[in-house]
Amino acid sequence: MNNNIVTLKDAEAHCYSENKEVDALDSAYHYLNTKFCQPAIWFDSFFVDERVTDDARAGTMVRWYNDYSWSKSEGFKYRTSLKAKLHLPKATKKLKLVFESDADDDLQDLFPTSGEDLESSLGLRYDWYAKERSSFNIKVTLRPSIEARYRYSYSFTQDTLLNLTQRVYSRKSVLGERTQIDLDHTLSEQFLIRWANYAKYENDVDHFELGTGLTLYQSISPKQALSYKASLTGHDKPHGYLSNKHISITYRQNVYRDWLFYEITPEYNWDNDLEEDKMNHATITFRLEFLFNNV
Repeated sequence: MNNNIVTLKDAEAHCYSENKEVDALDSAYHYLNTKFCQPAIWFDSFFVDERVTDDARAGTMVRWYNDYSWSKSEGFKYRTSLKAKLHLPKATKKLKLVFESDADDDLQDLFPTSGEDLESSLGLRYDWYAKERSSFNIKVTLRPSIEARYRYSYSFTQDTLLNLTQRVYSRKSVLGERTQIDLDHTLSEQFLIRWANYAKYENDVDHFELGTGLTLYQSISPKQALSYKASLTGHDKPHGYLSNKHISITYRQNVYRDWLFYEITPEYNWDNDLEEDKMNHATITFRLEFLFNNV
């Protein structure tokens, strides 16, 4: 079993792309491609962000997390969830067996919604290709659903990275798409700031769901990190309004074993889609997570 903590050396190996060209411009690109993304890779791996787990170069992963939360409006709640991506024996490594929900888990932490959690479903994902700047995969589940995901990355400078992710999917009788644009900027070896934006449309509703948010990541040690988040979520119709405003802080630490993590997240939401007595609510969540990579 491999160590789940991604060190700076690991990040450099992940980011490195072999330069097969001799042109000076190509050499400069490969140097930047190796150097600028190290902090982003470390934070995304430590917080198990989908930019790593859904990328076509990602290996196998089993993630079981247990959330214990309390809020004044809803009291104590417990939620458990299992996500897995496994290589099939005697099959190409491009094909994976997946067990996960259709929820946009990568957006839920930054853009929480009042919708119910979706149940997980078994499926197959085929990683069509992964190049230096882009990747593409297709996922089919028993729900039934089918989803195509394309990701493109571009480095403006050694410290600034643009990520474009496009999803097109069909879930039962619903057709939808989600466009996500993220801008990462490395402030130092300890700090990374991410500006995330998305637009989502599904044909069963006649409006776009829109969101914009900032995340500041802080590395404390190889086994400790913080993330500070603030976001706005809204809809363009019927008259354009903000459905939710969100702020939170998450402390995450790896303890005892390489595969054991815990998180503490206090957050506050102003949710205009809820009843008036539940509209403004504070929540604190303790998460215990078991994470196995390349099992």
